[in-house]
Amino acid sequence: MSFSKSEIKQLVKKYFPYLKNKEIDIFLKMSTYEVYDNKDIILKGGRTDKFLFLILKGSSRAYSIDEKGQELNCHLRAEGYFFGDARVFEDKEQILNAEAIGETHILKFNIDALEKKGYQNPKIMAFYINILKEVIAAFSHRIHTFVAMTSEERYLDLIDMNPDYLKSTFDKHIASFLGIKPLTLHRIKKKLKIIK
Repeated sequence: MSFSKSEIKQLVKKYFPYLKNKEIDIFLKMSTYEVYDNKDIILKGGRTDKFLFLILKGSSRAYSIDEKGQELNCHLRAEGYFFGDARVFEDKEQILNAEAIGETHILKFNIDALEKKGYQNPKIMAFYINILKEVIAAFSHRIHTFVAMTSEERYLDLIDMNPDYLKSTFDKHIASFLGIKPLTLHRIKKKLKIIK
């Protein structure tokens, strides 16, 4: 089921209440609304374009593929968050594939175009800066979890941040995201179930 234009506008308002109707309209005019089914690739690695997307509904994972052909999950994001490969801010080839987890509704937009609009509109520039802050915060948190937390603590942190991932994501993807083997994840889940 697709969202109407007014439903999309309401979702953007909900996620970014500091934006006024004028700024939301500017953002929506430069965005493309798309719907993906489970496991559809939203953005493919190897790109040099400048596209990111906002998740309106659903979840997405970003992964790269190692030399053995194994998928390595780098990020998991749910509705209300921006997503894509952070290399979009550089002039480098992007290596991450972004895949829908379940039915996923997005607004895809060009980050360079948004930045240019920001120079004409201070509220759009604040919006752009908030996207940058979100990227920095996500990377900072991800680094912290791997440096300062055990695998069990990383799992509990993921549950705390967004329990919806656990409903819609395969254990093998969660294990890869946590940097552990699926068997280790199984043991953690079993241990935590016993404790409860």
